[in-house]
Amino acid sequence: MPLWSTPESPIATRVAQQHASIVGTDPTHTASAPATWPLMGEHIDHYGGIVAASLSDLRAAAAVSLRTDGIVAVHYIPTRGEPVHDSIGLQEVATLAAAQQPTTDSEGQPVIPPAPEGGLAARIGGIVHTMVNRQLLSRETAGADITIVNDIPADIGLGAASAADVATALALMGPVDNLDAPLRVRVAEVCTQAVTTFAHQPALRARHTAALRSSGDGVCIIDYADGSVTHAPHVVDQDVTAFAVAVPGDNAEEQSQAISAIRQRQQFIDDACHSFGTESLRLLPDAQQRVVEWLKAVHKVYGEEGRPSINAATEWMAFYAEENTRVEHFVRYLRSHRRNELFPIVLQSQASLTNIYGFDSAEKIAELVTVRGALAARSAHAGLSNAVIAYVPSNRATNFAADLADDGFLLVTLAAGEPAKIED
Repeated sequence: MPLWSTPESPIATRVAQQHASIVGTDPTHTASAPATWPLMGEHIDHYGGIVAASLSDLRAAAAVSLRTDGIVAVHYIPTRGEPVHDSIGLQEVATLAAAQQPTTDSEGQPVIPPAPEGGLAARIGGIVHTMVNRQLLSRETAGADITIVNDIPADIGLGAASAADVATALALMGPVDNLDAPLRVRVAEVCTQAVTTFAHQPALRARHTAALRSSGDGVCIIDYADGSVTHAPHVVDQDVTAFAVAVPGDNAEEQSQAISAIRQRQQFIDDACHSFGTESLRLLPDAQQRVVEWLKAVHKVYGEEGRPSINAATEWMAFYAEENTRVEHFVRYLRSHRRNELFPIVLQSQASLTNIYGFDSAEKIAELVTVRGALAARSAHAGLSNAVIAYVPSNRATNFAADLADDGFLLVTLAAGEPAKIED
């Protein structure tokens, strides 16, 4: 399979043309957003850790025009694969939102609503609904036709769905006087909230944040202890090329299992934060010991059913703390240009994802690409993708890509990208 390629014409032009062809009218506004890829830290996002992420030159674009019948109609056009056409009523979206509100039982214990199962229309309709409720769209909004063209390959850890979220939100907003940092923060929060409430796949808020708040130059460093976004020099330069390397094919069964596992970990974090009255476990002093002791008490009073085991929770807490320390060191080495110390940390993170955190979906690919000449490789999004990010010496990159492509792997060159923007 050859390297991933996309049409040469601008994606904003293509999405406007597709919208006019499908809907029968020119779009009111268009916007686009980049692919995102995590260098490290994506599994400590929910814990409140540090995430190092980057943008790619691949993009998703959205075109919108308003309706008056209460329907959100979504037309999704991938570069490869069949188009998807789906729709949902805003009243149904409101019902789905209400079903996700937590309640309490007779003993005052929280009753967790079932995980959302929404598909494409619910996810995109959820963005419309959330933007209205967060006052980013008029309350008079009564539906929309939304066309999405996506040049980002799906399910290989490059944030294809997240890019579509951001592009849709910006297109719905339309041109603004100043798309400044505070407004970009609000849009990112809206996208994450909508995905969390409506979508089958859990949100990775760092993708929405990076797509909107990264400068596009260097690595975007998102510290959820204080919500800050800074930048560091990129590991990818004239000497190092990065590829996403994936096994083509359907990994729906593995992905479904990973989604359940990720939701369990996120719920564990949310329950612990609620019990300790903290916004994130990272801000809780002595969190590793205190959280495990809390869970032991919960088991004693309420039983173990529906809750993680003590061994599992102990491993998760150790992973969160150790991974956060690894990201801190990684960022420090990036900023001090100590490249030789970067890649051992990447390999340590990959080993920890597999052996401690329990996500081994891309372990064999990581081992293979390292044998084939990569300096290091790490899961593109462990559990949710059967793909890795491989860092390869640039003087070997052409042969590296050709050999793996001949073996049937899908390869995407990760060139620098630009942050999300309103096109028209």
